[in-house]
Amino acid sequence: MSGQDASPRKADVDGILPPSPVPTRRTRTLSTSERAKQSVTVHGVCTSFDRHKGHGFIRPEGEQSSLFVHISDIETPYVLLAGDRVSFKKCPVPPKMEQVQAVHVRICEEDISREPREKWQS
Repeated sequence: MSGQDASPRKADVDGILPPSPVPTRRTRTLSTSERAKQSVTVHGVCTSFDRHKGHGFIRPEGEQSSLFVHISDIETPYVLLAGDRVSFKKCPVPPKMEQVQAVHVRICEEDISREPREKWQS
C-alpha cells in the first residue's frame, strides 16, 4: 500500500459511503445463498483475519490459493485467529461467478480452546 496506513473507506461528498463490491451475507441474493447452502463443506486453515477491517483469508486443504472471508460469514462467537482450522462452504462471487469466497465459516472444536480467544462482543 505504498507505505500509507490503511484507512476506512472514505465517504463521498454527501457523507454517504458507496456500496461495497464484496457481497456479504446481508447483500447476497437468495439464489446465491441457496447455492452456498447446498455446496459441500470444505476444511481449511485461516491464514489471516483482521477484526478491524472485517475480513480475512482462508486456505482450503490441498489448495495453494486463499479464499476471502467476510466478518458476516463467520458463524461462531469467536474471532478467527491465523492458524485456526475451520470448516466452510464456497460461494460464488457475483457478477461473473468466476471466483468464490468462504461462507458459513465455523472454527473446529479443538481450536476454540486456544488461548487467548476473543469473542465478538468484547
